[in-house]
Amino acid sequence: MADEADTKSSNKMHQGVDKAAQSAHDAIDKASQISGSSEEKLAEIAREMREQADKLSAKASDVSKRSTQAACDYTKNHPVKSLGLAFAAGAIVTALLRRH
Repeated sequence: MADEADTKSSNKMHQGVDKAAQSAHDAIDKASQISGSSEEKLAEIAREMREQADKLSAKASDVSKRSTQAACDYTKNHPVKSLGLAFAAGAIVTALLRRH
């Protein structure tokens, strides 16, 4: 009888351990799935940010080229005014630097 009680007790313990192990495996599988989807989401967000950065960079480059072209055109069309503006800007910077 004592052996039979020990066997039943042992079987219940094994079943409990098996259930706990199965629960642990299920939890690990679920965590792995969540982790995998999180990595995919992060990768997608990074890809979108990179695309936006590329678009902004292209737009900034375009604005810079247009501004440079406008300045060159103005200088070609109004060389005396451009020279006068450059001289005035230099005089102002020189005066500001001498004060300090």
